[in-house]
Amino acid sequence: MNNQDTYIGKRSALVEREYKPRKRGLNYIRAPKVLGQYYIDYVMCYGHLTDIIKIGTHQLTHIPEEEVKRVIKLSHENNIIVAVGNPIMDEALRAGTKSTKEIIEYLSKIKVDVLEISVIARSIDDDDLADLIHFINDKGIKPLVECGLSFAHSPVYDKRTFAKRKKVQAKRALDNGAWKILIEAEGIFENVASGEERYDFVDDFASDIPVNNLIFEGDDQDALSYYIDAYGPKANIFVDYQRIMQLEASRRGYGPNTSTWSKAAVFHK
Repeated sequence: MNNQDTYIGKRSALVEREYKPRKRGLNYIRAPKVLGQYYIDYVMCYGHLTDIIKIGTHQLTHIPEEEVKRVIKLSHENNIIVAVGNPIMDEALRAGTKSTKEIIEYLSKIKVDVLEISVIARSIDDDDLADLIHFINDKGIKPLVECGLSFAHSPVYDKRTFAKRKKVQAKRALDNGAWKILIEAEGIFENVASGEERYDFVDDFASDIPVNNLIFEGDDQDALSYYIDAYGPKANIFVDYQRIMQLEASRRGYGPNTSTWSKAAVFHK
């Protein structure tokens, strides 16, 4: 069930969607907190729309290891790659090099495909980040470097964003083997007052780094619509599993926001 066309989908005026495995238009999805049968049901309904599933550290901590392994196996059987997100790497890096290597080796052993490294949750030297990226790649895992304006609920001040530094750091990470750059929502539209969103920060990134090298966290109906309106229906977007239908609708040109309604356009060779 890697790809599936519904009866309605085949007969509607929706734009075409490339089949999995895709290189563009990736749906990066935060997994349901409850796995087990709940995740099986999710894959039955939306596995064909999911390119990457993100398992959180709390799931790795509190859910039995055998169940996590079943999730990874089921995901791979449905052509879904598996990512692990923070704070697992945050805590490992805080504990030191030995702990970091042990965590990476464990994730490689259970066949995790993608590992997030946050450069806003931890302050790290460029050379050390390059060495970390190389180590992760050597273990057969794709490094996904997370950049953004703020960590957690930290306030954002115009003259204290270090936005140029963050963009340079992202470009160096890509040069050193990072798979993609994830642009975090915090400080851009999340925990930001209406009218004070910082999409200018995102646009500066996307104007200087190829869009296909970026994943935009769009876990908000308007935000994901703005990203698809600005960067096209093949932009890579990260959302919670509850928003996958809205995201796919936006890619195909019928919602969920008026900014994308009937605007999606694609051309295949």
